Amino acid sequence: MEDLKTIGVVKAIGLSDYNITNLQDTLEVATQPIDLHQVEWNPSVHDEAMLDFCKKNGIQLQAWSPLGGSKGSVLSEPAIAKAAKAHGVSVAQVTLRWSLQRGVAVVVGTANPDHAKGDIELFGFELS
Repeated sequence: MEDLKTIGVVKAIGLSDYNITNLQDTLEVATQPIDLHQVEWNPSVHDEAMLDFCKKNGIQLQAWSPLGGSKGSVLSEPAIAKAAKAHGVSVAQVTLRWSLQRGVAVVVGTANPDHAKGDIELFGFELS
């Protein structure tokens, strides 16, 4: 991957599901920066130490399954529903905004046009 970046075939190097030790080991031998690290990240499953490590090392953390992954959907969580009601937005919007406010990029996908519209209308409110 580093050679591909050097010759301009790729613009960024990303990793997925490394733990902090794996990232440290990789950074020790890397000749190109690691730009992105994708992990499961949502209100139920998130690793604060990983977020801190990535921020300290200039690596963008990106969430896969930001609406819930290995432990199921977070869309029925009462606290998230309460926040959504308070802001007049959907539970999905609160969940995505929670990640974005913490500096975590999100990957979403839907075939539903209404869901897609909601997924991009995340900046008209702020969580506290």
